[in-house]
Amino acid sequence: MRNTIIWIFAVVLTISAVIYQRFTGPTKPMRIKFDINGLEYKAKLARSLETLVSLDDIHQKGLFSDLEIYLDCTDSSQNNSLKAYIMYRLYPGRDTLRRIDASNTNGVFSFKIPSSPPAGKIEYYPVFEFQGDRIIPVKEGVVLRFKSPVAPSLLIPHIILMFAAMLFSNFAGIVSFFDQESAKRFSLLVIFSLGLGGLLFGPLVQNAAFGDYWTGWPFGADVTDTKTMVVFVLWLVAWLFNRKKRRSYLIVAASLIMLGVYTIPHSTLGSEFDYENNEVVTGN
Repeated sequence: MRNTIIWIFAVVLTISAVIYQRFTGPTKPMRIKFDINGLEYKAKLARSLETLVSLDDIHQKGLFSDLEIYLDCTDSSQNNSLKAYIMYRLYPGRDTLRRIDASNTNGVFSFKIPSSPPAGKIEYYPVFEFQGDRIIPVKEGVVLRFKSPVAPSLLIPHIILMFAAMLFSNFAGIVSFFDQESAKRFSLLVIFSLGLGGLLFGPLVQNAAFGDYWTGWPFGADVTDTKTMVVFVLWLVAWLFNRKKRRSYLIVAASLIMLGVYTIPHSTLGSEFDYENNEVVTGN
């Protein structure tokens, strides 16, 4: 019964972390609301998009990625009368704003955006027009980052193992108050799943998406890479110092720190393409 209760707490904490990661971070779509002709509209603005340009041929032109903005409204009767365009520029920098008009299919606005290299970013402002009125629903530009497609065979194991590590970490931290042997066993499971998910599949996913295996310390300032390495070392230390003598406080500390680092939004200070020097940098 005790273990069942502990598992329930561990699962609840892990699901909370999953939800938090899903709804935070610089690549999560921005949700907006605005009024057009007295009707309220909702939309999600993409902040991540797949690119067709590779780092091996960053000067390749004429390739376009599809950006779609779907307007959700209880009364869609005026959707076909709406027009939309975006004003965009390369980000960061002081690039000139350029315009791209959208095609409208029943309130789904499609834009053909010139593809940037992996980790390249643009800043865009959506603009909607109806019967001469112009609506700009965002005060600040939406920053969108391009990435190369990532194979499910890399992405799915990475995601499963990372959240399995979180689940085992939560369980080990709680059970260490009652059962030292179980805490040690699950500490090993944390090390195993975090090592595979974060230090093996993590770099493989990042290389597929942005062209670099590791951009955290000491080679860069990518927070996601660095925090993965830190919690892996902490769990390794906690397990080693609990092998012969009970030091539950180390397991509890590692569990709490791991829970804390999961509150740092994913992709914070991640890869960014430097358009001036034609290279990927981190810490931006």
